[in-house]
Amino acid sequence: MKEKIELDYELKSNSATFLWPLISTDAGLKKWLADDVQTTDDGMMFTWGNPHKHTETYTAQILTMVKKERVRFFWKNEDEADVYWEIKMSKSEIAGNYHLLITDFAHNDEIEDLEEIWNQNIKRLRLATGV
Repeated sequence: MKEKIELDYELKSNSATFLWPLISTDAGLKKWLADDVQTTDDGMMFTWGNPHKHTETYTAQILTMVKKERVRFFWKNEDEADVYWEIKMSKSEIAGNYHLLITDFAHNDEIEDLEEIWNQNIKRLRLATGV
């Protein structure tokens, strides 16, 4: 059984209009989350790797999309029905900056690796956009 993990990343942006496309569109997600992202009929297809060597592609169904707030996905190859991953925007009342709140699930022995993957993804986001 997988455990829920929640991660919080403060960004250097106070603009929901700027951040929303980065978490909700294939072009935005391609900048930081995967090497390629394509919209499908009911979700998005994510590809990682070098197309000339080895790639891995997974399709995620969009479970919930609330504009300028959050996107919740379900990996179509996931065995556990109650497992999802979510990217949520939250504005800090004090600083006025947005945070990305990430919810994901992993087996106990994979939690550290999954957290490192998200840390690297956020690093890519910051490098690509300056947030």
